[in-house]
Amino acid sequence: MKCEWCKIALLPIAILLIVGVFSYQFINPAPPKTLKIATGKADGSYYHYATLYHNILKKDKFDLQVIPTAGSVEALSMLEKGEVDLAFVQGGTASKTDMKNLMSLSSLYYEPLWIFYQKNENINFLYELKGKRIYIGGEGSGTRALALVLLKENNINNKNTKFVNLNGRSPKQALKSGKVDAIFSVISANSSKIQSLLEDKDIKLFNFKRAKAYSKRFNYLKPLILGEGVMDLEKNIPNRDITLLGTTATLVSTKELNSDLIRLILRAVKKIHSKASIFSQKNEFPTQKYTQIPMSEDAKIYLIKGDSFLQKIFPFWIASTIERLIVMILPLLVILFPLLKGLLPLYRWKIRSKIYKWYKILHELDSRLETVDPKLLIQIKKDLEKMINEMQKDSNIPLSYMGEYYDLKVHANLILGKLNKKIQ
Repeated sequence: MKCEWCKIALLPIAILLIVGVFSYQFINPAPPKTLKIATGKADGSYYHYATLYHNILKKDKFDLQVIPTAGSVEALSMLEKGEVDLAFVQGGTASKTDMKNLMSLSSLYYEPLWIFYQKNENINFLYELKGKRIYIGGEGSGTRALALVLLKENNINNKNTKFVNLNGRSPKQALKSGKVDAIFSVISANSSKIQSLLEDKDIKLFNFKRAKAYSKRFNYLKPLILGEGVMDLEKNIPNRDITLLGTTATLVSTKELNSDLIRLILRAVKKIHSKASIFSQKNEFPTQKYTQIPMSEDAKIYLIKGDSFLQKIFPFWIASTIERLIVMILPLLVILFPLLKGLLPLYRWKIRSKIYKWYKILHELDSRLETVDPKLLIQIKKDLEKMINEMQKDSNIPLSYMGEYYDLKVHANLILGKLNKKIQ
């Protein structure tokens, strides 16, 4: 019986193996447990947030290595070269090449563009900076990249305006000492540097009167209102509502980043950036809005749906393993059910076909008895006895078919008796 089952099961097993191999092609490989993320300078907000991600992911036994850079331009370059897996990127700094080879995971928070100038100046529009001495950030920084874009829109370039290099000196001191007429900075409103500049009565903050116009031209920019007194109620800083132009900090990765790791990283991102801030409401971030580089489809799904059922009840690595196995097992189960359902009838047919084969031989012998040449009766008897011996030696008949088996033996012996009478 075991042999019969083996023969019958060969086809279903072969089918399952083929389906299993096919399904395996769609399973993501196990994600690595280490990634590198490029940030800005070690004293900047990007580096600070990356450190917070590192601490959260460490609980999931995942190592996020934080790599400081000069800014978004350098971070993008490292990402493009494959030197890092993730990078903080300021809106407006990506090139067309970056958009083809990289993908955004989410926008993280608003980053206002702060433009400070000397108190004795009266600057209402960016084009009024033409011919002045401006600090627009260091080489490789996102501030410089964004400033150049906005200044170009106002026909300001290094031929008609002097872009000052401070060589590591304080922008605030350069402004107060008269070495520069204006400074650009893209930085969080919580920065102590911004607080210090806002508190200085000899320095003014530029008010973007045409912020809406800029946001229409560049979809990664958004008008932001810095409300009166929001920075310091007691000192009433600022002393009036001021419109700023804001970009967003974006988390960008290579297109090869494992989909499981995208969910793991975005889980940490949500914990950090979903809180309310000066410019954003609670749960406004992370979001797929305001991204210059196209979004990852996996990231879109996670931002909309959140953690899966398995991720909510199991640690990340266990949930990830189960989800990958489901991709392989599910099609096997879909095929296995009808195969198992058809296996028993196939087995029944196999057993009965053996009994029916003997019945066919027996019927042919019986039909020949009346018309056969008497000289051939001895040979027919030998054939019948051989068949009976084969039947008796066959131990593969299951108990559920013994009724039909014994009926066959009784009929065989009856015909054998008829033969013996004719031979006598």
